[in-house]
Amino acid sequence: MLTVLGQWPKIALLAVGMFLTANTNGRADDKENPLRAELLKLNTVSSEEAQTTKLRALVKDKEKGKKAIAEASKMMKEAKDKENPFTLNGAIILGRAAHILREYDTAEKLYEQQIELATKLNSGSKIVQAHENLIDLYWDAKKYADLVEACEKFMDLSEPKEVDDAKPFILERLVQAKAKQGKFDEAQALTKNLIDATNGDWYFLQLKGWVQRENGKLDDAIGTYSDVLDKLDTTKTVKGEAKDKLKDRVRYTLSGLYVENKDIEKATKQLQTLVKRNPDSATYKNDLAFIWSDSNLNLEESEKLIKEALELDKKAQEKLKADGKTDEVKDNAAYLDTLGWILFKQKKYKEALDPLKKAAADEDEGNHLEIWDHLADCHLALGDKKAAVAAWEKALKLEDVSKRDGERRRKVSEKLKKVRAELAKD
Repeated sequence: MLTVLGQWPKIALLAVGMFLTANTNGRADDKENPLRAELLKLNTVSSEEAQTTKLRALVKDKEKGKKAIAEASKMMKEAKDKENPFTLNGAIILGRAAHILREYDTAEKLYEQQIELATKLNSGSKIVQAHENLIDLYWDAKKYADLVEACEKFMDLSEPKEVDDAKPFILERLVQAKAKQGKFDEAQALTKNLIDATNGDWYFLQLKGWVQRENGKLDDAIGTYSDVLDKLDTTKTVKGEAKDKLKDRVRYTLSGLYVENKDIEKATKQLQTLVKRNPDSATYKNDLAFIWSDSNLNLEESEKLIKEALELDKKAQEKLKADGKTDEVKDNAAYLDTLGWILFKQKKYKEALDPLKKAAADEDEGNHLEIWDHLADCHLALGDKKAAVAAWEKALKLEDVSKRDGERRRKVSEKLKKVRAELAKD
């Protein structure tokens, strides 16, 4: 499958400097509860690196992590009008953990506490970080009305300096939220203000293209992103390798737009350029392989590309593990799906089944309608109608990730209805 990336990169988190000291008001029952004692220790974790280590440990085991988040939520509720059990350090770590584990209600409370504590400290970087965390949460939870309100509250702030510096980028998120609500005229009006304020610079021109894409105006979006490429060629604010990377990102966006616009030739042309420029990129190789195979083109070359992508991704993960930045090395579910789909297109159904099953079994990345649809197609090709029906039923329970999923959902429903009828006759 095509690599599923966010349609717009999140605002980079600002570096965290000084932190509040540990909460020394632990209750007697906390001392008798090992889990609570461990949670309170997070208040003393002050460095960004140490916080990342604690965060990884919390989310590594989902069951234990959710238990810890539930306990933290209980501690906060018990505090009521008393001093909250967690300082800024603890709120940062636990908020991110709850967010990652999709315990959104608890994450929201922890992020709100983070905003309150950062404001009391009057640290610009911490205030911005805390608001960004809450905004990102609302985005991931698809709570766009809350996101709009959070952005508007931030825009009402007047200090410190870091807050003013971040306002254009918070407006960017506000535009995205308005577009998700279908308020495209408002989104474009805000975008025009940002473009005018920066003299038509390339950065917010991207946002115009993003809104056009969200509004289904693909030709307009393609034209806008093409203009962004031209702007990047002439800009003097970005140079060298940084400029090349930005242009590659725009080309990648264009490749996705061409796919949505059913212009496979132009989509593959962009990806071929990206693969040539970035031979060590697993993402570009995967996407080119998938687009070719999905159109029954260059199947042998596609198989070679996806195997290279899997190997590149494995090596990258092994390096991250060696550097202590990840805990496990596993095959990327999207890449496994691409491999399985290429084998399926070559009518190697038995060979295709294994990577497709592995892709679907990935609890983090495999819960995608397209992956389960491919698995069902493979089961059907092997004559296992019951397994195909079960896979399609699972597929229809999953949320749409991209705009293409709406059309795929309709086709899955049709296939499921047809095979169910066949089974009833058997």
